[in-house]
Order: sequence, then C-alpha cells, then structure tokens
Amino acid sequence: MFGLSIRFLTGRYHATPWGRNVNEADVAWPPEPLRVLRALIACYWRKGDRQRWSQQDLAQLINALASDLPVFYLPEGSVHGHTRHYMPVKSGKSETKSLIFDSFLHLPHGKEIHILWPELKLEKHFLALASDLASSLGYFGRAESWADCWVFTESTVEPNCGPAEDGYSGEELSLLVARSQESYQAERQRLIVQEKQRIQAEASRPHSELQLERKAAKSFRSRNGVDTLPVSLVDALSVDTADLRNIRWNRSPAVVEVIYARDSLTRPRTVTPGKRWKGRSDKLTDQPTIARYVLAGHPRPRIEDAIKIGEVMRAAAMSQFGWGEGEGTGARTPLAPWQISGRNGARGPVNDPTHPHAFWLPEDADDDGWIDHIIVYVSGGINREIQDRLDRITRIWLSSQRGRDELRNASKVQEWRLALEGFGQLKDFEGSSRLLAVSKRWRSVTPFLAAGYLKRKGYRGEVIRLLRLRGIDTEGVRITELDEISVGSVRRHALHFHRFRSRGREVQRDSSGALLEIEFPQEVKGPLAIGYGCHFGLGVFGACGAD
Repeated sequence: MFGLSIRFLTGRYHATPWGRNVNEADVAWPPEPLRVLRALIACYWRKGDRQRWSQQDLAQLINALASDLPVFYLPEGSVHGHTRHYMPVKSGKSETKSLIFDSFLHLPHGKEIHILWPELKLEKHFLALASDLASSLGYFGRAESWADCWVFTESTVEPNCGPAEDGYSGEELSLLVARSQESYQAERQRLIVQEKQRIQAEASRPHSELQLERKAAKSFRSRNGVDTLPVSLVDALSVDTADLRNIRWNRSPAVVEVIYARDSLTRPRTVTPGKRWKGRSDKLTDQPTIARYVLAGHPRPRIEDAIKIGEVMRAAAMSQFGWGEGEGTGARTPLAPWQISGRNGARGPVNDPTHPHAFWLPEDADDDGWIDHIIVYVSGGINREIQDRLDRITRIWLSSQRGRDELRNASKVQEWRLALEGFGQLKDFEGSSRLLAVSKRWRSVTPFLAAGYLKRKGYRGEVIRLLRLRGIDTEGVRITELDEISVGSVRRHALHFHRFRSRGREVQRDSSGALLEIEFPQEVKGPLAIGYGCHFGLGVFGACGAD
C-alpha cells in the first residue's frame, strides 16, 4: 500500500470546495483527490530537486496515483467554524464594505488525516520521490493551512471515507479525482475529434486533415497561449484554472467527479463563533433548540419585510428534504418532518397551542433596520437529521415574479447568502441577540396581529389569551400599545410593515396589527413570537432594559 499523512500545525484546515464561492463558508472535507495530486505537482516545480528527479519521474508517479481511487481516514470530532470581517472595496472615489467569510475546519489536537491507496505498491525510486515531495509540502489547501506531510507504507487505521461504488456507506458527496492516463487519452481524443467535426461543419469549404489539426489545436489554447489539452496527464493537471476559463471550461478534461461516502461521525460539527466547544453532540444530554444564520448580500432585506424572509427560509429548509406525491391525488406533499413543515402529513397543520414546530425569525441584530441574521427555533429540539439538512442551506432568494420562469430574469430576483453560526441552546447565544434573551420587558420588533377576530378587550385580551395557551403566567402582566417604534434611524408604524403571507391558507382576520410593549412580573425566556404569522417573523418581540 501507499499513503500520505497530513497534520495541520495550527489545527486548522482552510480549503474551498471546487465550484463553490468562498463566501458560502464551506470547507472541502475530505480534501479532493485532485487537490492532493496538484499539491505534489506544485511541490515538484517549486521545491523539487530537478537534477535528481526528472519530469518523466514525476509523470510516472502521478500516473500511478491516478490509476486508482484513494480512500481516507478522517478523524472524528472536527469542528466547522468561520470568522467574518468587512473588506473595503473602492469604486472610483466611493468606498463600500463587503462582508467576507473565512471558513475553516478545526481538527482535534494532534489528529491527522490519512490518504491511502491500499492496492498501490511503488518502486523504491518513486517512493523516494513521493517522500521528497511530501516533505516539502508547507501548506495544504489555502496558504493559511500550514501542514506537515509524510509518506507511509503500513497503516493501523481503517478508512472511513471512500468511493460509494466500492461499498463505502454514509453521507454521500461528490469529489473531483484525476482520470487515469488511459482514460484521459481517450477523453482527449474524443474532444479533438468533436472539435474537428465542428470546424468542418461550420466551414464553407472542406479542410485538409492538417488544417483541421491546426485549427483544433488553436481552439484549445488560452489567451496566454497555454495548451489546455496537452498530451500527458501531469501537464493536463498542471493547467491553471484561469486558462481553462479562457476557453470556457469550468474544469480540466483530465478530471472527473466520483461519489464518495463518509462516515457520519466524521462530519464536522458547527459551533457558534466565540463559544467554547465542549465535545461531540452525541455526548451532550440535550438537543439544540436554536440554529442561527448570518445573512449577507447587498442590499440586505429590511426588517419591514421580515415575513417574506421567514417564508423563503422555510421554503429553503423544506427543499432540503424534497417532495413526494399524495396517494391517489398526485398532489405534492412535503417529505420534511413535522418539526420543519408544521404539518402532520395528510392530517393537516400541527394543532398544538405550544407551537412545537419551527419558527423562522429574521433578525436585525445591530438595529440598523436591515436583516442580518435568521433564527430557526424548535422548542422540542433539533435532531441530527434536521441539523444536517439545515447545515446545507447556503442561500435564499426572493423573486418579484411567480411561476417556473421566475429565475430567468435575474434583475427581478434578490439573492442573499447564508452562513450557519451554529446550533445551541438559549444560553449559547446570550448577549448576541435581543430575540434570544431573558427579560421582564419585551417590545415589538415586528407588528403583532390577532390570530382571530379581536374581542371586546382588544389587543391586550388577545395577547393574554395567546400567552396563556403557551403556558406563560399572565398574572400582573402589563401591556402597552405603542404608536411607533425605532427601525434604524427612522420611526415606523405597524402599517409600514408587510403583514400578509404570500400563500398562506389560514384565514387572516386582522390586517392592521399593533406595536406593543409587554412587561412581565417575572423573567421570560425568548424567543417570544405570538399571533398571526408568528412562525414567519410577525409578532416578534425583543428584550429591552429599563428606561
């Protein structure tokens, strides 16, 4: 066998998956096999002893490694974290700030990843070359990922991530791997023949074979004159990504996608930045009840449109579980669990006054009037399956059009990026959010709307009724109606907020709403959201101190 072991000196691994934007805050885990081979090639050209090792030696080593799919041993207990900062962007004389995410994987102290080729046996000469290249590897992934790398030929660990076609099971993901030399030659020949046929079909007169060869070769050259379809595999893997994009390729023909499966225990956990990680979630006694996201984009949505953002956030979560067809009806039915969908299958909505299913609450954490976070709150707990699906949500969008053609006109679609801050309990977010606080006094962040017809006691009576249904003691509660509240630097009335659901089937008896302040005789834990549309951002209250 042959293997590479990599240890990250700072305990952090930074690497953006192929085809993903760095601001999606995702990490390539496990590392793509393609990344491993390109790192070895780069080490040869930057630090290799080219008097001792020829280019032919490098080509034979890479051909040998590309001839079989590697497997991985990934340590358990890794944590997916990120930092974020605002980078100044100048446009002429004006300057704006763009939110940048720097995501990374934190590995347990002293842990290594192993990349293994179980059936590969290298000759002594090539084994020495591989050892030389591995020892010169200073970083792996992005330049911040300082690393030590070494070769081994015997292993005491069992792989826990490998190609699904080889019998590995678990969470499936697509990784980029290098083709074998034979497969690349076949693909290269196919592309050349295809290009010749295209040139001949578009020509006004027949071309000779020599002319076709020359024109085809020119088609595969970038603006810098680089041959993007070289003869050897090692040269094809060395082509710069910018040169590939010059001829409108999103990746090299020497690369192919393969489905890998990794053990669920090796999936990185996500924690709240600034909070100390206390171990794996299966060692914790309680399931998290809160997931909090950072929302980024320009411009961000205003808090007056909170219910719109709450609805599209739920739709994004529902799409992670997919849809099925109802028996005999053909109607689309959600496959999401009731905690996410709020529905008990064919029996309709969850009818529980304690509201145990998810709240999708947009939040303006810095009080500037723009939504910068989204909170998902499930009082009964967020299990591992739901955590995995919520962790995959990286963007939401809002369209001014409806129907299947809504995304064709990009000018009418607003899109925002999401980065998961983490899962946790209320105490884990203490001090970071007015919505996730413990307080006696609570003030409207968005208007409260009655869940039914307003009775003689008005909004006060409706609030008391709903609080009692939630099991909150209302003895001595004081409720004050406010004319307006501060939203950023402006004052807003209830009518300034969007107060209607887009496709809601429930009857809306109250369309005006009110802004309220509630004072309890005892402290009440957030989040506090009641009334019509409270699961989507209406009727949300934020904690406030004494005036």
